[in-house]
Amino acid sequence: MFERQKIIDFIEDKHLSDGGYFFAKVLPSGGVDTYYAVKSLRLLGAKPEAASIVSFWRENERSGNISDLTGLYLLTKTYQVLNIPLPKKKVYHDLLITELHSSRLFQWRKFLTIESGTIGLYEQSVNVNYTEILEGELRELAYLTELLLDYHIPFQKIKVVEFVLSLQNKDGGFGKMRDSQLATTYYSLYILSLLSSCTVAKTVLPYLEKNRIHVLYLEDLFWLEESLVLLHVPRVSFQYILDFCAECARADGGFSRSRFMGISTLEYTYYVVQLLVRLQTEHNFVWKDI
Repeated sequence: MFERQKIIDFIEDKHLSDGGYFFAKVLPSGGVDTYYAVKSLRLLGAKPEAASIVSFWRENERSGNISDLTGLYLLTKTYQVLNIPLPKKKVYHDLLITELHSSRLFQWRKFLTIESGTIGLYEQSVNVNYTEILEGELRELAYLTELLLDYHIPFQKIKVVEFVLSLQNKDGGFGKMRDSQLATTYYSLYILSLLSSCTVAKTVLPYLEKNRIHVLYLEDLFWLEESLVLLHVPRVSFQYILDFCAECARADGGFSRSRFMGISTLEYTYYVVQLLVRLQTEHNFVWKDI
């Protein structure tokens, strides 16, 4: 059902002449796609072409493109996957210190009143803009927390923990704009685990259990499964994950967001690879071509 080499071939087909990757195969490559490609290849046991990938990132550094938290996170995590020393630049240190002391990432709960049609609150399941907003509630704070640890920059961990815990809702999930969200819940648990403070298992589980039957897209399944992994509790059924991923498979070897339609991308292919590798480790899942 799942051919490891076919997935590898799909990913490498998106490796471009500037050294990076982009799912549409059009220059320039993207940092996000490069990160997902490298991570997927390593999970699959393949060896990414490190020299060309490093060249891509160094050109981005020379061009001044690594100027925000997301860019630095993608560069750092790609280097870590490739076992390359992290760049020791004052500008990156200063960026992290600035973000740490900024109020932007530590915004307390706020309820937005948005007219229907502006962002489309009543079309959440299909509105990409709204989905991106919700996913981004704690994503950058997760990036910052991990980077501060990676670059050995001291910070008040308890303040981060207190902020994250303040975003937990009565249903056990986390979210600060409207209701609890799977993405925000995952990033909350991820941050807490990074800081060795993930002690909310019993209170979060009811929310995650409720969402087992509301998985619409591949990212939902990924956030749900990864949240359960962080809590060290029984997870989504083996067969359900296999069936869901199989329905997202496309003829080119990649995977799309939806079981019913859509094109394959490197991001959604990574989600599937991560899910299947966990099954391989814990449930004796075997790739079709091995």
